[in-house]
Amino acid sequence: DTKNITSSLDDVFYDEELYRIIRTNNYTKYANYYLPSDVQETDVDDLSYVFAYNRSKIIMDVNVSGIINSKYYDKYTIKDEGFFDNSKLIYSHEGNYPNPKEKMIPYFYHVYNHDDDYLAYFMSEELIFYVYTNIEDLIPVTSRILLMAKGTNIDNENIIYQYSSKEVIDFEKKQVNMFETIMPVNGNINEFFITPATDDSKE
Repeated sequence: DTKNITSSLDDVFYDEELYRIIRTNNYTKYANYYLPSDVQETDVDDLSYVFAYNRSKIIMDVNVSGIINSKYYDKYTIKDEGFFDNSKLIYSHEGNYPNPKEKMIPYFYHVYNHDDDYLAYFMSEELIFYVYTNIEDLIPVTSRILLMAKGTNIDNENIIYQYSSKEVIDFEKKQVNMFETIMPVNGNINEFFITPATDDSKE
């Protein structure tokens, strides 16, 4: 039930062992990242990475707009962009994690439920994760998301140089469309959105 899920997820985020510094073991153009041995990489481009854990699908995006905003705006804070249906929200957590540079990075983590499906949404100033999962994988995949976030070292200055002239580029629509496309076609992924993500693709 939701109470047990909340308690188990809290255990993940309050486990002091998870807050040790994690070192990278995979290297790409803009981000070097840590990949747990039981997580499989299925697709990679410059700013987005697709993984699988058991029956769960994971997308990790470099948060370009967050990196640019945090560079130029002292009072910038991450915020939920409102893609997902809050009536299905069953868990929410905010905190900070140390990245490989030992900088504390603020984040939030939301979990949504519809029937037997779960959607997890993790956002920090550096990264965004979207996860489509089930009750069996929810707790272990959450711990792996946190480890991967902690173990990702992003070349912030290069991203700012490539993508910004003090103009924040909006990647959210691309990310959500990619997320909807990669998730199982026979799943209930559209049930999590305020309006179905497929509507965006018509533009």
